[in-house]
Amino acid sequence: MISCPRTAYIHIPFCLSKCRYCDFNSFAGSDSLHDEYVDAIIADIEFTALSRDSALAKLDTVYFGGGTPTVLKPFALARILAAAKAGFGLAENAEVTLEANPDTVDLSSLHVLKGFGFNRLSLGAQSFCDDLLRDIGRRHDSAATVRAVRAARQAGFDNLGLDLMFALPGETLEQWQSDLDKALELRPEHLSVYELTIEDGTPFGEALKRGDISVTDEDTRIEMYEAAIEKLTNAGYEHYEVSNFALPGRRSRHNTVYWTNHSYYGFGAGASGYVAGERYRRISNPLEYIEMIALAGNPNEFSETLASDQKLGEIIMLRLRLLEGIDLREFEAETGVNLLERFSEVIEKLVARWLLETPDTHMKLTHKGLLLLNDVASAFQADA
Repeated sequence: MISCPRTAYIHIPFCLSKCRYCDFNSFAGSDSLHDEYVDAIIADIEFTALSRDSALAKLDTVYFGGGTPTVLKPFALARILAAAKAGFGLAENAEVTLEANPDTVDLSSLHVLKGFGFNRLSLGAQSFCDDLLRDIGRRHDSAATVRAVRAARQAGFDNLGLDLMFALPGETLEQWQSDLDKALELRPEHLSVYELTIEDGTPFGEALKRGDISVTDEDTRIEMYEAAIEKLTNAGYEHYEVSNFALPGRRSRHNTVYWTNHSYYGFGAGASGYVAGERYRRISNPLEYIEMIALAGNPNEFSETLASDQKLGEIIMLRLRLLEGIDLREFEAETGVNLLERFSEVIEKLVARWLLETPDTHMKLTHKGLLLLNDVASAFQADA
């Protein structure tokens, strides 16, 4: 029997269209696979549930991500959630999150989803500037985001998150500040702000190679990030993770599982999981995933158990993303490693550069460290 995580991630890889920046495991124009894919995920959940230690706790969080999960019909999503509940059980106060694009939900569908047990909605707004939305390949406009938020409130969702992106090609600081202001007018419980990263193999990646677009300069990117911190914290949001802000008591419980390096299940094509010290990823291609599940084969594309030093480095970097940092005593109790001794040279150099601080019993990023997170990550990875 395997140990039982208290968290499950469910990947829905379908979209109505691919955005120009997207390198996620997502596919447009695959409507014919929807029904078979739902059946495959349910079978994946049921088989995994048979192997768990039934004496352990129920799921505290379930997260439907993508892709765009809401391209599936509400009843299909409800079937998957019901399978998770039947197989593992749901805690009474479980956080059940559903990602959605503003143009894929309305009052009717949100009423149904709320009734089936989804209680947290994460909307991919990305921007409130219609020109920027068109440039990055989004199907919705800013009005659609406002309508989706209002519909969610009418449907009874009292835990709502918005995703925003900054440093988009051609975006000005003034446009970004306007996006933040408009998001605050909607008063979501949670806001995620992500700097655009242009990846190879995406339409933006190809456009960058051709010289059709350019990367926002570093000074402007830093100004945009600092503008987000200032506006959102002044508006009462807690800056609790590098890219995430929440009203009091409304942190993402699911994502906190990742940042604290606790175990979780992953179901669906391309989903990652971490169980009993082993990391795995399901087969990325939806059709191949469906076929492998039907054959009762191993649906994993790969699995690995990290070496001790690799694992230490990963735990450090995940937990440093949380602004409260690492509790050094808890870290030593959990890993048997005195962090200040094991990485003494790295930590001394980062403290000297004002990227890290070690007040009392914690180690955490400074404000400068937040802005130069990649430098901190590289230093620990080189020593791991």
